Amino acid sequence: MLSFFSRARLGRYLAVTAVVPALVLSTGGAAVAATHTLTLTVLNRSGAKVSVAATVVNLSSGSQYTARSNKKKKLPKGSYAVLTSITTGNTTTLGGRTVKVSGSAKLTVDARQGRRVNLAVSPAPVGLSRNLSARVCAKTSGASYNVEAYGDELYAIPTSSKKIAFAALGTWSDSSGLADAYAVVHQTTGVSKTPRRTVKRSSLGTVSVVSRFGPEGSNYTDVAVQPIKRGCADDMYSGLWTADQPTRVKLRLSTGAWTIRSGTSATTKNNETWNIGSYFAERKIAAGKSYAVRFYNAAWGPSTQVPSTLYGRVSFMMNEMFTDPYFTRNDTGSEGGDKATATLVFKGKTVKTKKDRGWEPDMTVLDYKVKKAGWYTLTNTATRYYPEIKYPAGMLSTKSVVSYRFYTKPKISALAEVNSVTMIPAGLNNWNKAKGRSTTNVALKLNRYTQDPDAKRGKNPKFKSLGVKMSPDGGKTWRTVKVKKVKGMWTAVVPNPASGAVSLRARATYKSGGYTDVTIYRAYGIA
Repeated sequence: MLSFFSRARLGRYLAVTAVVPALVLSTGGAAVAATHTLTLTVLNRSGAKVSVAATVVNLSSGSQYTARSNKKKKLPKGSYAVLTSITTGNTTTLGGRTVKVSGSAKLTVDARQGRRVNLAVSPAPVGLSRNLSARVCAKTSGASYNVEAYGDELYAIPTSSKKIAFAALGTWSDSSGLADAYAVVHQTTGVSKTPRRTVKRSSLGTVSVVSRFGPEGSNYTDVAVQPIKRGCADDMYSGLWTADQPTRVKLRLSTGAWTIRSGTSATTKNNETWNIGSYFAERKIAAGKSYAVRFYNAAWGPSTQVPSTLYGRVSFMMNEMFTDPYFTRNDTGSEGGDKATATLVFKGKTVKTKKDRGWEPDMTVLDYKVKKAGWYTLTNTATRYYPEIKYPAGMLSTKSVVSYRFYTKPKISALAEVNSVTMIPAGLNNWNKAKGRSTTNVALKLNRYTQDPDAKRGKNPKFKSLGVKMSPDGGKTWRTVKVKKVKGMWTAVVPNPASGAVSLRARATYKSGGYTDVTIYRAYGIA
């Protein structure tokens, strides 16, 4: 599997994509009630007839068909958008035209009418490589279809039709994360006779993008961008850089909503490159404003999930044990590779055990039908596990454990009256390490989010106490540390050892008798 950046650097690239809601679409083989045909003629930039595939979209129903130029295509009577891409040498021309099909209809798409697509930033970035992509879309009430191409010599055929849309994405980077990067998107209804735009730097927003190292199971990370919530430009993609060390980049973006994403890739024992993790941070950019995204933070541990009882069955997802604490709600993502064992204990007896042996075909859930009302303790223990790859030496967050003690009973649907506990170390360097013999403040976030709408939330637990322990030797010994409020946030003050790594354990207790216990082994390192 290629990395995000490699896929974006393939040169001239053509794709036809469709974003479809849950509906059944007609295809090229669908039955046609009456005999109506469309004959498509396509000319390349040299004026020669060429045989190309075209996507034909019914503008009323959203049904999609595939047609080939120079051949009659049977279609139901109606109005259609025809999307095609025409390659001539090193150039690609995108065309989107509308046509009414009734009887024998004909349409010619002439690449010689295409106008050069271009995006620029002023003042122009110096010493950076540019990636350019363009897309022409059909606008329907149902599915959204498009043709897309990548490369430096892109053309688009002008049209004033409001059923056709255009988008272009340009990015500038040094490919390694050592310099500022830029990304701008331009889109229109119809295709302008001048599908070009120059964007002033003063109109851009700035995102500080930091990629740390330590907990990821790879020595390589990459960063890419995608405009979102943009209609035709939705989810266009451009890789920006790949690095084998921490990076800190000022990313300048045009206004609007963007996803800034990062992935980890690793070499398998068979010398294949696999993507093993992906993270997504959404930011809505305004001109002149500053934002921040930080990937691969310390203390990967249990997610904000808490147990639920649904229709009398205790339920807990076992595959959320190595969550970046900065990517728990609005920003999302995960890295694959773990195995786990979960137990449910009632009155000192284990009533349910569930194992995830790693890379099961589906998500693994501990599920148990509650037979008696009372206090239950659910514990999930997970370790990092990816047999096809060799983890980096000194990897952080190698094991995590979470325990919840909560009251439940048969036949109910309710969220357990407990909180999740997330630990967030501060003051670490970009390798997620603290200075030896220093002190690290670890913020403790207690949350209680509903996992299933059928589970009644009920009352929140009444907080009783919060304690934290640290281990300098991988969990062999544990020392209690001070917990205090810092700027309104519960914070553990952890004295660091001279070397090695710090494991953390936090326990929140509640007046009801319940508790939450979270342990993260090798939560952060020592420089």
